[in-house]
Amino acid sequence: MTILQEYIDSIFNFEKNQDPSGFEERVGPPDELSAVIGRITMNFQSLENELKERIIQMLEMDQTKGHIVVSELSFKNLINLFSSLYHNLKGEYHFNGLPNFEEEYFKELLKALNKCEERRNQILHSTIIENWQTKEITRKKVTSKAKHGLKVSEETIDIPYLFNVADYIISMTMEVEQFFIGFKRKTNANNG
Repeated sequence: MTILQEYIDSIFNFEKNQDPSGFEERVGPPDELSAVIGRITMNFQSLENELKERIIQMLEMDQTKGHIVVSELSFKNLINLFSSLYHNLKGEYHFNGLPNFEEEYFKELLKALNKCEERRNQILHSTIIENWQTKEITRKKVTSKAKHGLKVSEETIDIPYLFNVADYIISMTMEVEQFFIGFKRKTNANNG
């Protein structure tokens, strides 16, 4: 191996540069900001997975075929498919929505799912800066669009707000799960 190749491997080769050290060995005790952003990410993954599993259930497919259908869908497309399937199946199947207000409930559920993605994207697609002296946390977003040109937005956020985002996302995961309690084909007695 040449000196150049050794140098390149030492910098760019991920597989050859693994460190078995744990979190605290590398950076010290976990901090709240990193932990809560991690919670937002993981909670959103749980929500996305819950939607995928429920879509597969609605399609009455085995896991393999179902995951072939849903695995590459964006979150927006998952919501659209979820909604379309609900509207197609609501006459035949029982969903655990608010009795006598199923349509209104479902509309609010869809709004909440979209809000989850919006809040998650606001955090994960921004630069989060913590001033280590003042502990102030700033979310900064820079965009450049043809319609508006350069746009820079900044806002001060805090740990409780970030936890509220994480909690909201996981609560919507539980809401989707509860929506399917008792999911089954309606009998003729229920239809008549």
